[in-house]
Amino acid sequence: MLLNQLFRVHNIIGDVDVLFLGMECDGAPLTWAYGPLLYEKLDRDMDHSRRLAGSDCNQGMNLVEIFNPKNVFVYAMGMEPWLEFISSIKYTDESKPIIESNNLLAKCIDKGIVAERLFGEKTIEY
Repeated sequence: MLLNQLFRVHNIIGDVDVLFLGMECDGAPLTWAYGPLLYEKLDRDMDHSRRLAGSDCNQGMNLVEIFNPKNVFVYAMGMEPWLEFISSIKYTDESKPIIESNNLLAKCIDKGIVAERLFGEKTIEY
């Protein structure tokens, strides 16, 4: 269903120059951001089954294949050292978001697409 909607969007806007993908694919539990808005407290299993997650490699590649970008930037990973105190995220090479984003970047580069995982800041000039 979602892919059909994305194809419709592509039919309207066409190919894109730059695709930004959030790939924190583990994601925080629902209540981390929306807890104060809920009328009733969620049980732990339900809270953790509805995570605020970004794309994994396959989901990201679906977007790449639909929108044919010239550049792909992975962002919103929370890797900056000052965010560790807020989010408690500390990645290693074995962390799922790192593995998934590395795979996506490699696939994009193999297709001739400029691809990079952002860290800190990036100036993009067109």
